Amino acid sequence: MTSLSLTTFLAGIAAGLFVAVPIGPMGVLCIQRTLTFGLAAGLATGLGAATVHLIFGSLAAVGLSATITAWLSVGAQGLSLLSAGLLFWFAIKISRRTVVMGSPLQRREGWLRSYASALAFGLSNPVTVVLLAACLPSLTISDDPKAIPALISGVFLGSVAWWILLSTTVSLVRHRLSARALTLTNKASGLALAGLGALMLASAFGLKLN
Repeated sequence: MTSLSLTTFLAGIAAGLFVAVPIGPMGVLCIQRTLTFGLAAGLATGLGAATVHLIFGSLAAVGLSATITAWLSVGAQGLSLLSAGLLFWFAIKISRRTVVMGSPLQRREGWLRSYASALAFGLSNPVTVVLLAACLPSLTISDDPKAIPALISGVFLGSVAWWILLSTTVSLVRHRLSARALTLTNKASGLALAGLGALMLASAFGLKLN
């Protein structure tokens, strides 16, 4: 790897962390699933989020930021409504679930559902698009196309590193909590997602919550 590619790779890692680290809806979902089902569920959710970052990061890195921004401006309301709907759906499911100790997410289908639902939500979340479209154009190396894979790989690995760290940390805390505490935390996560869904819904209609 050349020095330019290495620099671009490290810049991509920083961009991946920049997008992943802020605790928003995806962070709440990752924490809740790790607390409820265990480390595998949190990692599957985080991998879904990282895949979204990889997809949008690839589009932005090859110079399609303007296209992404234009697409977002046209479909912003629809995306916000879809995102809000998914958040309310997650909130209802989570709030109605009682956590049973010692019942990790063991089935492969469960991991795939966690991954797929996180992927679907990430693709519909306009905030993800805005963050990547904002930070990646300045990192794109237009005169050296060979450096672009290094940038994209860095974005993906930076995002994955954060989700591994978050899921692992929450998993360690999980073993110290009682079933009642986990259930209460579950319901609090549901309320948090419902609140974020309300904000997304207000944003879709251009409302301000005072």
